[in-house]
Amino acid sequence: MQSKISVSILVISRDRRDLLQRVLSDLRAQQYDGEFEIVVVEETDAPDAPEGVVYVPHPMKNLGIAYARNLSVQHAKYDVLAFIDDDCRVEKDWLSNLVAPLQDEQVLGVQGGVTVPEGTNAIGWAESLLGFPGGGITRVKQAQGQTQSTQEISTLNACYRKHIVDEVGGFSAHARFGGEDYLLAKKVAEHGKLLFVPQAMVRHEGRGHLTDIWHWFIRRGRAEYDLCQSGFAPKGYAGWMLRSSLSLKLAAFMILCYWTVLPLILFVLFMVIVNHWRFRWVLQCDDIPNVAWLWLPWVRMVMGLATDAGRLQAWRKS
Repeated sequence: MQSKISVSILVISRDRRDLLQRVLSDLRAQQYDGEFEIVVVEETDAPDAPEGVVYVPHPMKNLGIAYARNLSVQHAKYDVLAFIDDDCRVEKDWLSNLVAPLQDEQVLGVQGGVTVPEGTNAIGWAESLLGFPGGGITRVKQAQGQTQSTQEISTLNACYRKHIVDEVGGFSAHARFGGEDYLLAKKVAEHGKLLFVPQAMVRHEGRGHLTDIWHWFIRRGRAEYDLCQSGFAPKGYAGWMLRSSLSLKLAAFMILCYWTVLPLILFVLFMVIVNHWRFRWVLQCDDIPNVAWLWLPWVRMVMGLATDAGRLQAWRKS
């Protein structure tokens, strides 16, 4: 007989009361056999405790996501921590599916699947297809309903054993602009198994606009550079940053073609062909709008160029 697992569900938020109340409504409706508590850490200058939760407000001082997540861990009373973002929607069986693999004592952490809500536009679907956030719908489709080993966990939809989070030092404060969950997963993976469970699905709001994606990936680029400079990034991280740079690939095209306009045209054509070929399987999926497939290369280029711009900004300020 399986034992019931008691869970602390941790939510961090920053003055997004409508979204926070919405996800709390979903969490209160969980059909879960064990005990669970909800811990809300909110960055706000006007604290207002939601009903039925452990409420931990802290002032608007831009201390970062890692600070807020560590604060939520400190106030959790159970040894299993479930993390969920305030802009997610969850079904009533989400928690049961997410923590079920922890019946195996060797499993230290789990990430669930991520898709987008109904009514999401084509750009929002393209974000998810490209793997953002948490691997997106592509990671779910590739898993084909099977639990998989992983070393990458995004805390928008995840659970960990509290003792291992404490043992590895929690979320790194050096990840000022993000990536704190990436670092945590790498450290925890050195001590035991991490799993991806597609059935523990959440629906995460997409940005849905190219300008919003641009600002999002500017921040991601800054986070990547900061991680590299901090000395806490995994081995080979700097090399990965260079290999993944879209701007460097574009510069190489232009050098080969003597800095004429031709390489720019060829590069855009190359991106369109590669992304459409890579994601041709989307056209066979009835649950994904085909128009999202058309947007893929353009969203990918915005993401890549914004990431490089963020890295450059962080380098200039360092």
